Amino acid sequence: MMIEEFEQRTGYFPSSAEYKAIEAAYMEFDGDKDEFCKAYKKNANGIAERIRREVNAAAFKESRQHTADLTRRDIEIGRLKKQLEREQEWKPYEDADAVSQADYDELATSGGTDKMTDDEAKALLYNWYGFAKEMVVILRTAPIYEINRHRQLREVGAVDRAPLYNATDWNYIRFTCGRMSYELYNDTLRPCAS
Repeated sequence: MMIEEFEQRTGYFPSSAEYKAIEAAYMEFDGDKDEFCKAYKKNANGIAERIRREVNAAAFKESRQHTADLTRRDIEIGRLKKQLEREQEWKPYEDADAVSQADYDELATSGGTDKMTDDEAKALLYNWYGFAKEMVVILRTAPIYEINRHRQLREVGAVDRAPLYNATDWNYIRFTCGRMSYELYNDTLRPCAS
């Protein structure tokens, strides 16, 4: 029996999965198409309910299998990521041209060091170097990097770097002006990664 014949006789339009179960039940049925369709419509001997249960059970089984497949895939992806991390040998990295965290911490914890507000830092940059205050954005964090054995960098976090002032030759400000990023450290101005 074709699906169209079943639809015409019953007025029911099954999905392809449902029809597959209907067709299997029809093959086991002792009678012709018309008798089967009448029995289905009347749910004789629970035939329609049994087919529906079989379809639901198959769908549930397929859904559970799909979920299990996704779980296995996620576990495998996690395992491969860990394997890749080990192979790449990521290590902490500090740019030799940037102010080290140790130097920043020494300045921050020294007696007489004050944290500057953004306005104070902008005023200092304007007075000492002529940076337009309205163009300066004070950066209060610095990125933390790791490097792998292939010399590739990745950013893994950030560390607080508030602007600090202790003396004219002992200070720190990280900022951008226009499209450039800078660090001012101990009265030395140098470009840096943003």
